[in-house]
Amino acid sequence: MVEFGSVSLFIGPVVQVLRGIIIAVVLLPFRGVLAGRLGWLWLWLLLVGIGILATSAAAPSSIEGIVYTQLPLWYHAIGMPEVLVQTLTFSVLVAFYERHPQGLLAVLPPVFERLVRALVSASLAFVGYAVISVAFAILAGATIDAEQSLSMKTQGLFVGPFVINFILAFIAAGGLSPARRNVVGVASYVLSAAAILAYQAIVLGGADIVYASVAPLVPAVVVWLLIPRRVDTEAEHSELSAAGNEAP
Repeated sequence: MVEFGSVSLFIGPVVQVLRGIIIAVVLLPFRGVLAGRLGWLWLWLLLVGIGILATSAAAPSSIEGIVYTQLPLWYHAIGMPEVLVQTLTFSVLVAFYERHPQGLLAVLPPVFERLVRALVSASLAFVGYAVISVAFAILAGATIDAEQSLSMKTQGLFVGPFVINFILAFIAAGGLSPARRNVVGVASYVLSAAAILAYQAIVLGGADIVYASVAPLVPAVVVWLLIPRRVDTEAEHSELSAAGNEAP
């Protein structure tokens, strides 16, 4: 296994996108089967049989791994529940989506869609903080210590902004007028900057005004861009009335 803090750990999430595309292309011809009542079961058995037990690689929990590696049997057994649950969850979600092609959120109460939108917005905004933080460290010539950077004390700096962006995105998930979208974007920046300054002063022992002023810029823009646009009813009514008056 690669060491903690290796570049591979940062590349890994990007590679998962490619992995997901490969899985989707392979399963595409079997959509009809997956949409059936027992589609989740057939997919799960396929993954367990070919992907885990009978895989061609000498992987843990596989027949090849038991025969050709020196790993003890208990090691193979202890990892089996994890992969079984992972593949079962994946199979159920894929089959459920195929039975409801209009989308998972369409069969759930509207509040779930707002929650998912808010979570996605806050998560993408969090990525913005990671990018800005790495850029600050590089410009300052500081050594990036992965263990220290991923510590609870350091990551706690972004909890406040994450919660703030989640709440703002949840409120705006139904769509806002352009003016109100701008208000939410500004509120995201101001409140996040204040939260960062407060955390630095109270927990880290010193406030960095430059970082607190720059770090929330990209996340605030992300939150602003992801807010659904909604035209004001009064403005829309005025435009329709004007168009009606001009018509012969």
